[in-house]
Amino acid sequence: MADYDLVVVGNNAVAPWAAIAAKERSARVALIAVAPAPIPYHLLLRQWVQTQPSMALADWVEAMTSRLQAPYSPAKLASLGIEQIDGIAQFKTKPQFQVHCQNRVLRARRYLLCLDADLSAPDVPGSADWLSPAQVLTRLENPHQPLADPVLVVGDGPVAVSLSQSLGRLGHSVHLVCPQGQILPGEDAEAAWRVQAHLEADRVNSHTHSQIKNVTPSSSSYQVTTNQGQLMAGSLVWAVETTSAIINPHQIAVDLRHTAQGLWVNPQLQTSRSQVYACGSVLGGYTLADIARHEAGIAVNNALGARQAIEYGILPWAIPTMPELARVGLTETLAQQASIPFRCFYHTYQQSDKGQLQDQTGWCKVLVHKNGQILGAHMVGIGAAEVVHLIALAMQKRCPVSELAGLGTFSSSYGSLVGQIARQWCQQ
Repeated sequence: MADYDLVVVGNNAVAPWAAIAAKERSARVALIAVAPAPIPYHLLLRQWVQTQPSMALADWVEAMTSRLQAPYSPAKLASLGIEQIDGIAQFKTKPQFQVHCQNRVLRARRYLLCLDADLSAPDVPGSADWLSPAQVLTRLENPHQPLADPVLVVGDGPVAVSLSQSLGRLGHSVHLVCPQGQILPGEDAEAAWRVQAHLEADRVNSHTHSQIKNVTPSSSSYQVTTNQGQLMAGSLVWAVETTSAIINPHQIAVDLRHTAQGLWVNPQLQTSRSQVYACGSVLGGYTLADIARHEAGIAVNNALGARQAIEYGILPWAIPTMPELARVGLTETLAQQASIPFRCFYHTYQQSDKGQLQDQTGWCKVLVHKNGQILGAHMVGIGAAEVVHLIALAMQKRCPVSELAGLGTFSSSYGSLVGQIARQWCQQ
C-alpha cells in the first residue's frame, strides 16, 4: 500500500512548487527537503543594481529572500495539506521501493527528484582565498574586509556573467575568465557577442579561451597566470557551473543511471528506475528556474498518469544579463550541424517605433526553415523574454512564420519586431 501518490525530493525552490502542483491535482503529496533552497544571490544583486533601493544591500537581500520564500514555507505547505520533512533521503528497494528520512518510511506510487547541481569547487593550483557568489555580497558593504579591485571572476555561465556585470555597474573593475571560446557557450554566437559588448561597456573585461594555470598571492593581491598571460586581481570569485552533474550523495542515497551530462532521463523525464522522475539542472545544463519549472510541470503530470514528452526545442528561457538574453529553439550552429536548410532574419529595436522613442538598443534573430516553420529565435534587449515567449508559442502551435505578419500593427510594443520579421519572410 502506498501512503502517497507522489513524494517530491528536492534541494531547490522548484521542489515545493512541484508539490503544490501535484496537490492541485488532488494527489496525496509529501515533500522531503534535503537542503534549503539556495538563494539566487546573483539575481538579487542584479535587481538591486537595477532598482537602487534606499535600503542597505544586506537588509534588502534579507527582505527579498523572505518575500520569495513565503509562498513555499513549511507553514504554507501544511495549510495546503502537504507535509514537509527535512533531512537526507535514503531510497531502499526492499521489501519494496521506498524512501527513508528522519526515521520515517515514506511509500509512494511515484517519486520526483527536483535537484539543482552544485557549483563546482575551485580546482586551481596555488594558494588563494576563492569567494563564492554568496560571499561576494557580504564583502560589498563590509568596511573591514571590502571587495578589492580588480575582481577576477571565473566562469562562463549565467551566474558568472550576471555577477560580473552587476559588479561592473557598481564601479568595480572586473576580469571575467572564460574557459570556453565564448561567454554563454550554449547560446547563439552572435547573441553571446552582443552580451559581451554590454559587459565591456560595464567595465567587464572578458578573457575567452582562458585556463588558469596558477595563482600566486602577494601582500594585497594575487598574480593569476593563464595560458594567455598574467592578470592581477584583488579578489577571486569562483562561479563555474558544473558541466557533469551528479546527485549529491550527502543529500540523497539512490542508485540511478548517469551520463556524461548528468542524471539520465527518458523524454517523459523518467529515470532508470521507473518509479522515479527527475527535473532540474542535475539533468545537465543551466541552473535556471525557467527550465526547471517547465520540467517539473511535465514530470508531475507524468508521475500522476500522463505520458507527455518534453520538447526542449520549443522551450524558451532567459539569461539574466542587462539587458537580458532570451532564446528558444535551435542556434545557427546546431541547425548547420543537422544540415537543416534555413535562413536568418534580423531586426533591431531602432527599427521599431518604441525603440526609437525610448532610444533603446536591442537585437533579434529568427531562424526560419525553407518551408516557413520557425526553428529558433535569439534576442538581446529589454523585454526580450516576453517577445521570445510569443515566438515560442508560435513554434508550439506549429504556426508558420507567414501567419505572424499581421503582428506589425502593434507598433507600440517590442513584439512588433516579430511581425516585421515575418513580413521579411513573405517578401523574400
